[in-house]
Amino acid sequence: MREAILRGDIAGGERLVQEDLAKRFGTSRIPVRDALRRLEADGLVETEGRGAYRVSSFGVDDVKEIYALRELLEGHMVAQACPQLGDEELDELEQLQQDMDQAADDGDSAAYVALNQRFHRVLYDAANQPRTQKIVLTLWQGVPPLTPITIENRMAESSQEHWAIVRALRAGDAAAAAEAMRRHIAAAGEGLLAHVSSGGAGLR
Repeated sequence: MREAILRGDIAGGERLVQEDLAKRFGTSRIPVRDALRRLEADGLVETEGRGAYRVSSFGVDDVKEIYALRELLEGHMVAQACPQLGDEELDELEQLQQDMDQAADDGDSAAYVALNQRFHRVLYDAANQPRTQKIVLTLWQGVPPLTPITIENRMAESSQEHWAIVRALRAGDAAAAAEAMRRHIAAAGEGLLAHVSSGGAGLR
């Protein structure tokens, strides 16, 4: 259910009926109810009382706030990760980015999104900042950081930003890597805002 919301398969503002969700996901009402409570705690759904929920909608101010926090925290995490990354991790980042380049060439935005998440997780796992990482992942859940819809027009740009991060990490320049990450997050936020302005679903 979480993935369906983050992918946009379940739109912002959509009313969620437990019986319908149980049928859709092939389960009983109890796990659906528990999942909805967890999603509410993460801010992805809102309760309407008497067991009814609605998918949260986000506005421009919400996007700006969340991406400002992401710039700050993810830039910090990359700086912390830089001295911890060995050749194996750097090779993995480069391979992931090469795969993203191929996904961009193929116009496969769904594959790009999955690879992008792995790219960022490799970096943040290396940072060994579990509390900060938990906050970042919560921010990712609050407003989807990347979906096939919002990334389809900026895959090439995103890849260029990733390569700037990788080059700085290869050089051992933590400050440059952090700045490259902040620029990347800022550009992603601007892309999402442009999607909202063009009438993208799920945001008010």
